[in-house]
Amino acid sequence: MRGWVTPRRALGWATLLNMTGSGAYIAGLTVFLVQTRSVSVAATAACILVSTLGGKFGALPFGSVIDRLGGRTTYVSTKVVGGLATAALLMFSSPVVITGCLIVYGLFSAVGGSARNLVIRDIAPTDAKIYRARLRSMANTGIVLGSSIAAAALAWDVPRGAAACIAVNAASCLACAGIVVAGVPRTVPERTGAAGAGESKTTPEAVSVWRLLARPRLASFLMVSAVFSLMTPVLTYAVPLWVSEYTYPHDAWPTGILVGTNAVVVIVLQVPVGRIVDRRDRPDAVMVLAGVTLGAGLATAGASALLSGPLALVVVWLAVVLTSLAEVLFSAATTELLFAPDLASHLSRTSSLFAFACAVGEAVGPALLLAVALRPSAVGWLAVAAMVWVCALFYLRAAALLRSREAAGTTLTA
Repeated sequence: MRGWVTPRRALGWATLLNMTGSGAYIAGLTVFLVQTRSVSVAATAACILVSTLGGKFGALPFGSVIDRLGGRTTYVSTKVVGGLATAALLMFSSPVVITGCLIVYGLFSAVGGSARNLVIRDIAPTDAKIYRARLRSMANTGIVLGSSIAAAALAWDVPRGAAACIAVNAASCLACAGIVVAGVPRTVPERTGAAGAGESKTTPEAVSVWRLLARPRLASFLMVSAVFSLMTPVLTYAVPLWVSEYTYPHDAWPTGILVGTNAVVVIVLQVPVGRIVDRRDRPDAVMVLAGVTLGAGLATAGASALLSGPLALVVVWLAVVLTSLAEVLFSAATTELLFAPDLASHLSRTSSLFAFACAVGEAVGPALLLAVALRPSAVGWLAVAAMVWVCALFYLRAAALLRSREAAGTTLTA
């Protein structure tokens, strides 16, 4: 696959195909476990939670493995193992075995995400941030396609359709691996550590996860990322429940429009916002803006409690637009920060840490929103918005302090 099929295009098509399977998988997994495998609702929730957190946490020690094998080899391997683990769900019905398969899938998906960042760095060395924004737009397009496939399959037959969603994801993982093998060249893993006789040291010495966490800039970034990751359960969990329970309880069609709005905003705006952030060279400011926008979206969702009927739906739709814009800003800022010169050499480890921080926020988010926001009042939404705004203010202050210390250090050494 050469000529018009460049490595960038190959990874783009692989991403689109992989996320199409992921969209079908996300939409069909719960239904598959409950309807097809007869797992209880409580056990299903526990399986998904354990596999998500376990997979992300288990991926943390794999940074050295990714550096040793290289991004492309690691990414292909994780897609193959993930596809086989997903296919195994179709063969077993024991909740214990199913949980094990989900943990394996979650683990290798997390490792694969970190490895893909290294592939991006290798094939797009001059504009990795913009290229990653394009891939994110393609990923969201794939999720929309996969969700549509799942909707059609479940409308055809619930148990069989749910199993088909799982099969689509397994096939997409393996196909993604095949496209990357055929279209993306294998790069020689860079050496780390001290150089031997006659050798040149090509990358800085590998730094452990714990030493990276001791860096104030990275620690504050990860903490705020965990909080800002509330945007995912807000869009996928809280807003649908809010609409169905309080805003528009007599009809279900608004939920689909709201989810579609999020996909359209991300697909359309991710690349332009990424270009703006790349030119401004101020990812900290964009990170703070993402938090401010997210808080505005939460407060707007709460304001819909003061209204009723179609007008309330319009306000909720505006809240979804603001939250989706916050998601775009958050993604652009985190890309800039992860690929920043002082962290880019540790990309495999920082990517794993970032994925775990987001997973914590996404796992805790539904319980927090259920306990605080999902009440027939605007107060709960405002409380969550205030928490997000406080974190944004904290990050703004922390970033300013770090910049002043760096400036002072530069002055002293000049």
